[in-house]
Amino acid sequence: MAEIHILSSETINRIAAGEVVERPVNVVKELVENSIDAGADAVTVEIRQGGIDLIRVTDNGCGIEPSQLTKAFRRHATSKISDERDLSHLHSLGFRGEALSSIAAVSEVEMITKTKDNMIGIRARNRSFTPSGSPAQAASDVIPLDITEVGAPDGTTVIVRNLFYNVPVRRKFLRAPQTEAGYITDLMEHLALSHPDISFHYRVNQQEKLHTTGSGNEKELIYRIYGREIAGSVIPVDAQNGPVRLRGFLGRPEYSRSTRAYEIFFVNGRVLRSDILSKGLEEGYRTDLMQHRFPFAVLYLTADPQEIDVNVHPSKMEVRFSDARAVYDFINESVHAALHRVELIPSVTLETRKEESDRLRAENKAREEELKKTPHIEQFEVPGRNPENAVREEPQKFVSESFTFTEESREAAEGQAFRFEQQELFPKPVPLPHEKPAEDKPADREASNMAAAETAFAGQSASPDEPVFTAQNALRYRIIGQVFKTYWLVEFENKLLLIDQHAAHEKVGFERLMKRLSAKQGEAAASQLLAPPLIITLTGREEAVLREYADYFTKMGYEVEPFGDGSYAIRAVPLELYANAPDALLLEILDEIADSRLSGTPSAILYKIASMSCKAAVKGNMRISEEEARALIRELLTLDNPYHCPHGRPTMIIMTKDEVEKKFGRIV
Repeated sequence: MAEIHILSSETINRIAAGEVVERPVNVVKELVENSIDAGADAVTVEIRQGGIDLIRVTDNGCGIEPSQLTKAFRRHATSKISDERDLSHLHSLGFRGEALSSIAAVSEVEMITKTKDNMIGIRARNRSFTPSGSPAQAASDVIPLDITEVGAPDGTTVIVRNLFYNVPVRRKFLRAPQTEAGYITDLMEHLALSHPDISFHYRVNQQEKLHTTGSGNEKELIYRIYGREIAGSVIPVDAQNGPVRLRGFLGRPEYSRSTRAYEIFFVNGRVLRSDILSKGLEEGYRTDLMQHRFPFAVLYLTADPQEIDVNVHPSKMEVRFSDARAVYDFINESVHAALHRVELIPSVTLETRKEESDRLRAENKAREEELKKTPHIEQFEVPGRNPENAVREEPQKFVSESFTFTEESREAAEGQAFRFEQQELFPKPVPLPHEKPAEDKPADREASNMAAAETAFAGQSASPDEPVFTAQNALRYRIIGQVFKTYWLVEFENKLLLIDQHAAHEKVGFERLMKRLSAKQGEAAASQLLAPPLIITLTGREEAVLREYADYFTKMGYEVEPFGDGSYAIRAVPLELYANAPDALLLEILDEIADSRLSGTPSAILYKIASMSCKAAVKGNMRISEEEARALIRELLTLDNPYHCPHGRPTMIIMTKDEVEKKFGRIV
């Protein structure tokens, strides 16, 4: 018979730590969120070797009272809640009380903290665990601490060294330091975006990676993190439905990505992931994005804390909504409305600008690397694992705020100028902090940064002052002709439109079918009877989807009847699908809908309608008359969203006279 063992305190703590601390990025997240909850308006994060050797988080928050310090390291000890009733009214980022105890269970932790009311600070270090716990230890969840008094500024500094030193299996499965540092960098960028009113200072291996001003300007942060091209083209969104509000910025369709990594969501200030929010965002773009492409978005959702559950996972990176369908629909419609308040015609020179921007950014980075090789005075030393050496360490070294260059290195830095003077398409970049003269004030630097950002945003053809593709402007269009039997050239004032006849006709056909599907129309699409009918067998899951969306399939032109024993007879199909294996297509639609059941008009159905309209559209490499082109453009002008075909490809692109003349060297 197997014997039941009572686990030691050490084993319990290590098991619990595994749920909260999977890798260095989890440590940084927990500590920075504690700093934010402590009311800090300046947070400094420093890491070495991807956070495996060292993580240091310094803040100017409220600090911890000496009498409370021991409690802070106990499991499930927190100042954020007092009982279960507070879980439905959470306004803080942390509330589990597991962070410090979990981190201390798998690393060497040192904390220096001081409150404003105390004249002296407190330093606490966790003692090494004994190889095996005694019965008394097994019943306790107290982390043993060595506590001494030290001089320290207001706030808290937490230093985590040698992560997973006592869990070699977990440490072995960490990735390369550069990869772990990349995870932390992504997190710090997201934390900066989630709290733009806090100044974040982030260093990797003694080199500055990110320094935000805490000005509260979210668009400035997008400019700093993602660059001029993205910041200059984002579309603002601000919508409210009762207590739920959505605001933020949406990327234009041409800046789509191949993964969801750039769909960034914050719910009540929390950085998190959510399938509901992702699907709502993507559905909001509808046919403005190609399949398997995902938008860039930075979205802030605020809601009643009682309507959301953040207590889903120990990492607090997931959330549940009490009414997921309502949130999904709200995101969907808000995003769709914001996108279609602007003209979404991409510039023909977009790719050229991106390539040029990448080249200039590479030159900038190369120069930064040269500057990093110049001598500098290190602001801190990583203490060794000998506790005696750590005690002798000067406390001021834990709160350093910037690197100090020698006079020689500063002169060398100031003597090297960026080589951007001849690039008229791009404004001069915001200088790096160490390139500014010593007498410059932070406020002056911020004004300079924002002036450069304003210059960057001003010249973007992505957000023109006056729309080009409108019915009023159509009276002044001059159709030049067709090129490559596919594209129509249209001149309007000092701009040139290139219209893809296939994509445009696709879009027109798609909109016609969508009108038939709308509830107001009530008109079913044209059908083709099948004789004999096609017999298909459905699973219980597929049957449920077919019954739930029966009205949609009828309006599409399907006639499907039960045939007994889980079989169904397809007696009619949409006319456009008659020659395209309609039974296989129906099964594919059912499968896709089952994976995205939140939408009243499932995206799967939209994609299939897109395929239908594609088959009936005018093809490329096909000559059509000028009168047919005029009729196509007239109908395209009547659409709510004429800028993208149902598959997300642009129906038109634009090129200005200035851009053409720059290509020919007539202007510089």
